[in-house]
Amino acid sequence: MKDKAAHINWVPFAFTFGLWLILLSGSLLAEGMFVDGVTYAGISRNMAQDEGSLWNPFYTATLYPVFHQHPPLALALESLFFRLFGDSLAVEKIYSVFVFILTGLLICLVWKKMTGDFKSGWLLLLLWISIPIVSWSATNNLLEGTMSFFVMASVLFMMNGIEGNKLCWTLLASVMLFFAFLSKGFTGLFPLAFPLFCWLFGKKISFKDTLIDTLLLVAGLAFCFTVLFIVSPNALSAIKDYLNIQVLKGITTEKTVDSRFFIVGRLVSEVAIPLAIVAVASLVAFFTKHYSKSNGASGWFYVFLALGLSGVLPIMISVKQSGFYMLAALPFFALAFAGFAAGHIQFETLFVGAKPKKAVIILSSMVLIVGLALNLTKIGKYGRDEALLTDMKSILPYLDENEIVSIPQKDFSNWGNHAYFMRYGKVSLDPVGEHNHLVATNRLQNETDLTYIELNTSKLFLYERK
Repeated sequence: MKDKAAHINWVPFAFTFGLWLILLSGSLLAEGMFVDGVTYAGISRNMAQDEGSLWNPFYTATLYPVFHQHPPLALALESLFFRLFGDSLAVEKIYSVFVFILTGLLICLVWKKMTGDFKSGWLLLLLWISIPIVSWSATNNLLEGTMSFFVMASVLFMMNGIEGNKLCWTLLASVMLFFAFLSKGFTGLFPLAFPLFCWLFGKKISFKDTLIDTLLLVAGLAFCFTVLFIVSPNALSAIKDYLNIQVLKGITTEKTVDSRFFIVGRLVSEVAIPLAIVAVASLVAFFTKHYSKSNGASGWFYVFLALGLSGVLPIMISVKQSGFYMLAALPFFALAFAGFAAGHIQFETLFVGAKPKKAVIILSSMVLIVGLALNLTKIGKYGRDEALLTDMKSILPYLDENEIVSIPQKDFSNWGNHAYFMRYGKVSLDPVGEHNHLVATNRLQNETDLTYIELNTSKLFLYERK
């Protein structure tokens, strides 16, 4: 029976992969991206073309010519993809999906540490991708995607340290946390609490080991930052700017939500689907006698649940919040739920026997084929911002690369316009100066010094200065 189960392990994994493709089908091969992702793509492309540097990234000539809104590691890593693959619009999605897949592999390695094998890894991945914002983020080029990879690596290394060679693995984990911080900032440091949760919830670690591990992590982080600031004074200046611009203003003045509890409500809504999957599976297993006492995997439930919460609740400090801020914490909720389910539900028995096996193979194959087909039908189409992108493509032939274009003052906060014009045409938008061309989001009236260029556009309107 064990050999049969191992032989057909690919079937539920194929089903999960096919489902993931279906979830991505609206955006994977379609054009258009969330504004933050377009922004980061533009900065990374500029860095790859030697416009801006690691510690002084360049966005546009008029908006963040020095981009210190976030630490630069994720941008620098993405710039390597632009150097490797060129200036294709596919590069940012390749990078985003690549990082997502690597994070999924690390999650599976953590799962193996929990359970001893990969046998139910498909369940973990299914719960992870069923979190709506997780699959959405896979193709939207968020900094949190890169940060998630380093966060998962740090936890995997700490789990290795529990088994032996503690000093080496814990210091490696601190390096991963250092990289997580350099990818998106403080939201990547919550795994510092992992040793504490392992002690609190009985994962064979003493209080002495907890204290030693935590001190090693902090010391490793301090050492990494010390070396960085000594080697690169520009790094210290950039991090100081990040702290002032992003962290302090986010806590004190900059506001995107009405309540600090927004992130808690968003968490509940995001994990509702994996919770529902586990609840339904548990009920089915109970009534079909596939439910049993824990086999050990569920023992990690409280550790990873607490770790996930430690990555979400501190976001409440700021009133600048968004759902994707908690992206790096969401794998730990999937690990907690999957650990509980695998500890109580005999999933492997569902794939043994001629009839169940045949049905699952057919279903998995169909899901995989549908996922591939849906994505192929999106080639050459738009996933979002179709009207805006269509208009911009009509306008760009009239503009020069690296040109600065005037815009009305009221249009300055249309961040998507800045992002797309820079990413597609290396064009900067200026609400102050008078330049050869002007682009507006509404037709202008009584502009005697401008000539309207008729392009049959609906979102953007191009004028040439007389």
